[in-house]
Amino acid sequence: MRVRKQLGERFGRDVFFRSITLMPEQDSPAVLKRYADKYKVDKMGTGWSVLTGRPRDIEMLRRRLGFAYADRKLDADRTNHIHLVLMGNEPYG
Repeated sequence: MRVRKQLGERFGRDVFFRSITLMPEQDSPAVLKRYADKYKVDKMGTGWSVLTGRPRDIEMLRRRLGFAYADRKLDADRTNHIHLVLMGNEPYG
């Protein structure tokens, strides 16, 4: 919340947050809506989305974004996540 507030008008225009579930089998759109409501995801505009999908698609996305542990045992534990932030600038790749 603090980062979002510090971004001010840039949030939702220049900077976007995407939260991706690690457990798509459990995290239906309805479950994620409750999460979003609890943490006021939409309170400050449309700059933050919570995402779910088919398990194989989420797994592919997670790995391609680099959000996976190299250690397979750690990576298999879905209660664990790596707290990564991926930052990019589309015009500059």
